[in-house]
Amino acid sequence: MKDEFLRDGFWIDRGAFDDADLRRCRVAAERVRAKTRQHLYPGTRFWYGRGENRDLIPSAMRAAATWGVNEITRRELFEPDLVNVLGHPRVDAVVRTLLGDEPRAWGIKMLWTPKVVSYDLHWHRDQMKPDFYDWIQYKPAAADHMQFNAALNDDDCFLVMPGSHRRSLTEAEWHAVREDQTAELPGQVRVALRAGDILYMDAHTLHRGRSDISGDRLTLHYSAQAQWVPLTPWGESDDFAWLTAEEFLKQLAPATRSYYERLRTAARSDDMLSFAREGAQAHGWRST
Repeated sequence: MKDEFLRDGFWIDRGAFDDADLRRCRVAAERVRAKTRQHLYPGTRFWYGRGENRDLIPSAMRAAATWGVNEITRRELFEPDLVNVLGHPRVDAVVRTLLGDEPRAWGIKMLWTPKVVSYDLHWHRDQMKPDFYDWIQYKPAAADHMQFNAALNDDDCFLVMPGSHRRSLTEAEWHAVREDQTAELPGQVRVALRAGDILYMDAHTLHRGRSDISGDRLTLHYSAQAQWVPLTPWGESDDFAWLTAEEFLKQLAPATRSYYERLRTAARSDDMLSFAREGAQAHGWRST
């Protein structure tokens, strides 16, 4: 599993959730989706007219044009059953195998199917910087982070270019990133998840998503980091402070709580990718 993840940039755990897990998580996830559609919180994701600009969407269509929401740990959306997925025995075992014995929580989100316009996202690597694509492949060999998509319903929305996190992009991939952003690429893999499957990925792997309005996607999109990576707080300051508050932590299962307690002791930096940049410089890369 770990060798495949490091080589390809992703790995799938089939049947990670049993029927009881799925029922419990679906109930909580459906509440989060309903609240988001009603209140359209900051961090709500929209799709309309090949973009995410909510101002383009007629007000009557905005709820149906949503396709996800960031930071479901915030007070308004907090569902302990969903956050405790991080401590699920099967999830916890995989994350510790990939990141070592001290993984910490990062952002956690939810994704679903928009019902106005089908979305078709561009090819990208996460945490983009102006020169990011030139040097991220030189980062250390150890996994610094992972993201996972835990499918509560069937989900075939994810496309990925295997191994692209550990190499320079091909000419065709560069063209897709710069020009033809939804191009079909040679060697791309479309990952089909059944309800209960979990896709683990290195988000520096070139990837994108697409979802037809006829679908019924309901997916937990979570992230974790290795504790040795510099911590850069994310989101709103009050929301981030809540993640280490005792009021929040005491509602979590012990295995999940440890993921958030490590936020208290992590070394902080304004540049969480400094370790990767240093690795690139050791390989001879220089900023222009």
